[in-house]
Amino acid sequence: MPQLVKGGKYVYGLSGISSDGIVIIPPEAMKEYKFFAGEKVIVINGSRTSGGFGLTKKSLLEKSKLNVMGENLPGLMNFQLPEAELVASGRRLFCWMTISDGGSIRIPSEALSGYGLKPGNPLAVGRGSYLSLAFIARGPILGEALKHPELEIFGG
Repeated sequence: MPQLVKGGKYVYGLSGISSDGIVIIPPEAMKEYKFFAGEKVIVINGSRTSGGFGLTKKSLLEKSKLNVMGENLPGLMNFQLPEAELVASGRRLFCWMTISDGGSIRIPSEALSGYGLKPGNPLAVGRGSYLSLAFIARGPILGEALKHPELEIFGG
């Protein structure tokens, strides 16, 4: 996994959004973040600068400053809402999804739109905070990632 610039973000590769909303999670990221097929994960909108979304586990959210999610959005945290149904808390937009056997998630068009995404968008998949795997849709990190032909491209 290359570091794009000295002192910068590590990126696993680029993942495109397919016409049916499938986004592949790079195998190295699956391993590092301990994601597995069949696991329910929580999707959080990205920053204003980077856009996109972060992918995390309930257990990580519960240990973070976002642990109030259990109180504010119990249907999300207990996976009782319909899969991929967007819910808001403050400026954050959340949903949950299940990782497929192939190490991908399928984001329905309504959820894509909510996250400001559409099929065909490239996403730089980077090591995010301790909290989530970052799928970066715009800004300087994506711009720099697109300059690196050695980055593997997953799906799209």
